[in-house]
Amino acid sequence: MKHPYQNIVSTSTHLFVSVQNHLQAFDVEGNLVGSWKDTIGHEDLLKKQQLEKIEKLNQEPEIKRAENNKKVKIPKIPTPGPGAPTIYNYIRDLELTHDNKYLIGITDSDKSIIIFEINLNEDNCLKLIKRQTFPKRPCSISIADDNSTVIIGDKFGDVYKIPIIGENVPEKDLKPILGHVSLLTDVLITEHNGKQYILSSDRDEHIKVSNYPITYVVKHWLFGHDEFISSMVQFDFDRELLVTGGGDDYIYLWNWYGNKLLSKYPLRDLIEPLLDESHLPPERFLHEDSPKEISVVKMITMDKFVVVLFQKVNGLLVLEIKDETLHLVELFPLDYPLIDISAGGDKIFGLSEDKIITQFTFNGKLTIDDKEFKGMIENNPCEVQSKEEFYPLYTMNTLRKRSEH
Repeated sequence: MKHPYQNIVSTSTHLFVSVQNHLQAFDVEGNLVGSWKDTIGHEDLLKKQQLEKIEKLNQEPEIKRAENNKKVKIPKIPTPGPGAPTIYNYIRDLELTHDNKYLIGITDSDKSIIIFEINLNEDNCLKLIKRQTFPKRPCSISIADDNSTVIIGDKFGDVYKIPIIGENVPEKDLKPILGHVSLLTDVLITEHNGKQYILSSDRDEHIKVSNYPITYVVKHWLFGHDEFISSMVQFDFDRELLVTGGGDDYIYLWNWYGNKLLSKYPLRDLIEPLLDESHLPPERFLHEDSPKEISVVKMITMDKFVVVLFQKVNGLLVLEIKDETLHLVELFPLDYPLIDISAGGDKIFGLSEDKIITQFTFNGKLTIDDKEFKGMIENNPCEVQSKEEFYPLYTMNTLRKRSEH
């Protein structure tokens, strides 16, 4: 059986997907037009760390070694012991620049972002032009309006900026432009009246609004969430509006510049009938009155509409902005949960375990297109024997804080 695709970004003409450590590009008919495989694994990172330790030892003065009367021991490459968590090498996230000329991804193997130039006139449209490593694992990507700068957030809570074109910055020379004291979950670079700002969210319910490029000047914080924030989206028609979601029972609408919470759309009564036993807390935190947990995986905007993807829920929620308030359009039912979604033109593409990819048409409401992408199924390079071999697909709820926190 085929391993499901895990991430997708799209335009009106092309789809870019990842599965395990493979990246592929298809046209909207499902024809393969580009591919790339990440050949760097976790072992390469361990070897690199070993070489750095050896180099540091070799730089130690011989007199100091003699004074300590210690024999220099060459560090060994660490190997995971019994019970250690499984190590996966895969591409965690994808993002296109606004002009669709570059594709940016995050690798799990060596804590890097990878940047590809897209040339649809070549036999393989994906050309790797940069691989920038970071001290901690990157987890979110945002593209500046000029399409020349990438804003990167990492799991340690730091935010960096790097140019898309140009030489790599040595890892030791990378300096954060801002930070959180919590695990960072999403970043957005935006503007208001010609001035730029960075919006950054974290596991501790905070949204930070920072000036850019003078990022040490914080404009304000947006407070209102009670659980982690996983997704932030804006609208082209009004960039003062911000929609956020995560582990709460609500979707939030803000005027981020004015520091105002405009509207909260309640989810519990609508979504709970679609929740099952997998949405309960882990057994050690489970009580008789424990509610089933709602987790927003991703949101995308189309005109004045927001499409919301939830973790392991057989449906997509569509909301509309009217008079600075969120209104229900529909909860579109599905026969299976989706892993990721992306929009291109009037189409929405969804990845799942049960069907490699599903295409929707959106014209104010969703309809499923009767279309097969046989080329994507045939060209998926990852064969597995069973679902037990799947890489992690549903991880958003792990951001939820439990009693040990």
